[in-house]
Amino acid sequence: MNKGIEGLGQDVPRIVEQLPQEKLIPPRVLSDKLATYVQGIRNNTHSEFFDLQTANRVTELCRGMLTALPAEPSEIQHRLTQLAIHYFVLEEDAEDDNDSLIGFDDDLQVAIAVIEELGLHDLPGMESTDG
Repeated sequence: MNKGIEGLGQDVPRIVEQLPQEKLIPPRVLSDKLATYVQGIRNNTHSEFFDLQTANRVTELCRGMLTALPAEPSEIQHRLTQLAIHYFVLEEDAEDDNDSLIGFDDDLQVAIAVIEELGLHDLPGMESTDG
């Protein structure tokens, strides 16, 4: 699934490869999962390493992907959007989100790669992407 997604770091693909096998989840449920996760991380910002700015940017990008989904998305649109959101909400991904200075960088990398793959370059939050 991630063969067509450029720009994923070396630790990210092994996790991303497992996500496309998941059953497609309705966008509303994905939105609820995202909201629940974001509320949880905002309540858990006790670590000196917690990067709220990057977490907020990934949240904005994920919300933008959900908003950009057409009423009847193609399977690939749906799967890629689901992949980005699920990667973000995973507790154990390539980098610990709460206890690392770069904890959300891998989540951002996946979100940007998915957005670029979907051709959604004009989403809010993408204007600060280098390249």
